Amino acid sequence: MEDRIYGASEEELLHISDLLQKGASGARSDDTRSLKSAIIELITPRGQNLTPPLSRHSKMERGFHHERTGALLCPTGLDWTDSEGVAT
Repeated sequence: MEDRIYGASEEELLHISDLLQKGASGARSDDTRSLKSAIIELITPRGQNLTPPLSRHSKMERGFHHERTGALLCPTGLDWTDSEGVAT
């Protein structure tokens, strides 16, 4: 591989670079996709369901838009249950 890179033309190097970039992007995409379900499993209390439930395919109701994920994202000095956002 090393000999091929050192002896490659500019066009060949661009092609190799493109292939490496596509591989890295694909790996990140696969990692992110598999994490979505795992995260939902981790934040759901054992033996309970999230209310409202989170979709494994949509991010619309996640983040601060959902009670559980919002509470997990809330800075520790703030009380998530306080609608005024006053620090505790």
